[in-house]
Amino acid sequence: MKHYAIALTLLLTLSATKCVKQAASLADKKWVFQSVAGEAVKMPEGVELPWLQLAGEQVQGFGGCNRLMGGYTMEGTKLSFPSLASTKMYCESTMATEDAVKKALGLVDSFKLDKDVLKLMGGGKEVATLKAAAE
Repeated sequence: MKHYAIALTLLLTLSATKCVKQAASLADKKWVFQSVAGEAVKMPEGVELPWLQLAGEQVQGFGGCNRLMGGYTMEGTKLSFPSLASTKMYCESTMATEDAVKKALGLVDSFKLDKDVLKLMGGGKEVATLKAAAE
């Protein structure tokens, strides 16, 4: 019984350490959208890809036309963007992409991180994939 207690304690400690490392790996990096709802993100020539950056307790980013800003919550691998806002410009050639990005962010309830690839999850399904921008 003592061995089980030690093994359980070790497992919980390693799991907690992994979550803390994952959360630290997300912060202060620019994450560029690669896909949303299973579709590759493509922008017109000369328009930057949508991106997010978590800094402190705030999220900032770009949806394809407008700046994104607001708060986020993260606990372990749980992640959500409950107070996301944006500027209000209209860009005909990129609004569909921006709308898809904002919709996906509204569905996010967790994440998976594999090196420089961030998968945003909602209801157990992948809603978006982002890649860490080269520094």
